[in-house]
Amino acid sequence: MDTLLQEMADRITNLFDQTFATLIERRDSRYASEIAPLDTEREALLREDEAIQEATANLAKTLPARARQASREADVLLLAGKNEEAEKKLAEAQEAERAPAAIAAQRGEISARVAVLDEEKRAIARRIFGEWYSDVQHVIRPAEHGLFIVLLDGFQSSFSEFQNQTATGPDAWGRTPGLFNQSHISGLAAAEQSAEGQAGRRWYGGRVG
Repeated sequence: MDTLLQEMADRITNLFDQTFATLIERRDSRYASEIAPLDTEREALLREDEAIQEATANLAKTLPARARQASREADVLLLAGKNEEAEKKLAEAQEAERAPAAIAAQRGEISARVAVLDEEKRAIARRIFGEWYSDVQHVIRPAEHGLFIVLLDGFQSSFSEFQNQTATGPDAWGRTPGLFNQSHISGLAAAEQSAEGQAGRRWYGGRVG
């Protein structure tokens, strides 16, 4: 292959490589940009939940004793006639008893919010994929037109045109073959056993007919 043809082939290959890379980067960067604030909030919630778990483990050992101690102190204060202070101590005891339920409720709220964030991320992914898929179709259609209509169909037609122009077609009795034959046409595309041939059969095999 001479230099000009090699350069043309390289440009076509590079164009497809660059187009693919650009479209993938476009999709991934849009998704990453939109979910960034959601991920930031999600990570903060998970850190908060982890801290609550650690605090819960420590409190579980001391809360029952703190509740009993506050209750005992309240009894002492009641016997001493210090009703207001006794009520405060009783409130402390009740708060200690309610702490596990309050902690569980807080963790439940965190878990629910994380679930909402995850669903928002999935919704963003679905929307971005739909928009991006349309972009991909708009790029692939011209590429299909260029390969099948302009190049393959165009060159096949040009074979006949050149044969007619040069009077190199087969004679009326079939003793002299024409300038080109079916192998020239089928040889334009990659062989069936090649990677390109297998991909073409996979993509278009079920769509012919």
